[in-house]
Amino acid sequence: MNASRVKKLAAMGMLVALNIIMAEVCKFPIVPKVLELSFGFVPVALAGMLFGPVNAMVVSGVADVVGAILAGVEFFPGYTLSAVLSGLFYGLTLHKQDAKFFRIALGQLLVSVVCYSFFNTLWAYVMGYGRTWQYVLTRLTVNAIAYPVYVAVLYLLMRYRKTFERAVK
Repeated sequence: MNASRVKKLAAMGMLVALNIIMAEVCKFPIVPKVLELSFGFVPVALAGMLFGPVNAMVVSGVADVVGAILAGVEFFPGYTLSAVLSGLFYGLTLHKQDAKFFRIALGQLLVSVVCYSFFNTLWAYVMGYGRTWQYVLTRLTVNAIAYPVYVAVLYLLMRYRKTFERAVK
């Protein structure tokens, strides 16, 4: 294994760890039990930006499984599928691209609607946490409020793309 592959693997491992930490520590309740801003998406977006969709999917999938084990919560593979899809969307929209606002907004829109609003709501329903599909409207509202914040964070990260790329090359 050459040095650049080792460096890439180490960076991916650090992004997994950072995702687990940020998902638990960087949560800001806006409306308790309803609206919470979490910045656990940042390491997955960075993985997508730096390493592409496949590696971002690995980072998000591993972080989801390890995070569930460490948090002692019930593991459900549907949530891992949502996490892997978010890595795919970030990788497809952010990898090898300039900091174009449209691509950033599109990537976050896909993650917010498909992963957070649709699939995560479906998984909560399947697991018995949501009684009706009216829960989808609540999730859509919460994600609509969080969306501009997440896009702004991604835009700031993309402005430092070259710095991140130099760090992992």
